[in-house]
Amino acid sequence: MTDLDRATLLDGLLRYVREELATGVPDGRLTADSPLLELGVLDSVRTARLLAHIRTAYGVRVPPVHMTGEHFRTLETITELVLLLRSRTASL
Repeated sequence: MTDLDRATLLDGLLRYVREELATGVPDGRLTADSPLLELGVLDSVRTARLLAHIRTAYGVRVPPVHMTGEHFRTLETITELVLLLRSRTASL
């Protein structure tokens, strides 16, 4: 994906998390600003799956320094992180 806008990225991440990771969480409860760790959506295995999806679908590798609760708090914060990392890669 060469030109990825924020809304498209957020929608794609939300869809992936709802379909693949958020088993047992009603769709209406999982929104872009839902606390993923508090809801139990992300744990170590699901976070690894999400990282693999981000790498495959969006061409972004998340360095260990960015794998923090702050960056993975919500889908909004994950979206911001992916956009930041894409912009850094594009400027190299």
